[in-house]
Amino acid sequence: MSLPNCSVASPEVDTAVGTLLALECGLSLPGNAIALWTFFFRLKMWKPYTVYLFNLVVADLLLSVCLPFLVAFYLNHKVWGLNHTSYQVLVFLLTLSRGVGVAFLAAVALDRYLRVVHPRLKVNLLSPGSARGISGLIWLLMVALTHQGLFGPKTAQNSTDCPSFYPTRESSASATWQEMFFFFQFLLPFGLILFCNTSLIRILQKRLRESHKQPRLQRAKALVTVVLLLFVLCFLPSILARALVHIFRGSQSCPVWRKMVHTSDIAGSLTCLHSALNPAVYCFSNPAFTHSYRKVLSSLRGRRKAVEPPSSDLRDSYS
Repeated sequence: MSLPNCSVASPEVDTAVGTLLALECGLSLPGNAIALWTFFFRLKMWKPYTVYLFNLVVADLLLSVCLPFLVAFYLNHKVWGLNHTSYQVLVFLLTLSRGVGVAFLAAVALDRYLRVVHPRLKVNLLSPGSARGISGLIWLLMVALTHQGLFGPKTAQNSTDCPSFYPTRESSASATWQEMFFFFQFLLPFGLILFCNTSLIRILQKRLRESHKQPRLQRAKALVTVVLLLFVLCFLPSILARALVHIFRGSQSCPVWRKMVHTSDIAGSLTCLHSALNPAVYCFSNPAFTHSYRKVLSSLRGRRKAVEPPSSDLRDSYS
C-alpha cells in the first residue's frame, strides 16, 4: 500500500526552529571561543581529560560555524538555496561535529570515573601525548562512520530538496544508515555516562567520612552530573521524537505524520544546544575557565579589572 504524499511544511515551526538555532549559535560561538583562548593562554598543565575537553571545544566550534547555514535553511522554510554538493557537505560536517562532541563528552565522564573509582588502573597513567593519539583515532572513527552523508541519494543539481536535514519516509540504504547512526551515537554514550554517574554517587556515599577526599569526589561527581544533565536536556528529546517518527512512519494519517515531523524538528534543534552549554563542563573541570568567563562578563559590565583567582597556576585541583 502506497503512503499518502503529505506536505509537512509549517512556517511557524520552521521559524521557531530557525530562531532557536540562531540563539544557540549566538551563545556557542563566543562561549567556545573563550574556552579555546583559555586552553592556549591560561592552562599550564595538560592532562588526558584536558586533551579530551580541547577536542570537545574544537567540535563545538565546528558545529557553531555550520549552524548559520542550518538557520538559513529553516528560516527559508526548508528550502536550500545552494547546490546539492554543498548541502551534502553541510550534513556531513553537522553530523561529524555533533558525533565527535558526544564522543568526547563520554570520554571526559569515563576519565573522571576511572580516576575516582579505579585510581590504581594503569590507564590512569596515560600521558597527554597518548590522549592526543586516542583523540585522533576518535576523529578518524567518526569520519568513517559519518562519511556516508557525503554519498547520500543524488538529486538534481539545482534541487532544493534536502531530506537529510529532517525525517522523511525514504527507505534508501543511506537514509537507513543515517538513522541507525543517529541512535547509536547518542544511546551508547548516554548509557556509559549514566553508568559513570551512578558509580560515582555510590563511591561518594561510601567515602563521606574521608573528609580529605570529599572535595575531589564532589567536584568529579558534579562534572559527570553536568554531562549527564546535558545529555538528558539536549539529546533525549530528539531520541524519543525520532523513535516516534519511526513508529508512525507507515501512518496513513497526514496530520499525525506532520505532528511527528514537527516534533522531531523542534527536538532535533536541541541537539545543537549542548555546544552552547558545554562551557559549564569546562567551568567544573578547571577554575581557569571560570575565571575567563567571569573576566569577560565583568568587561561587558564595564569593569576593566578582574581579580585573579587565588591559585596563579590554575591547575586541575581534583585529578
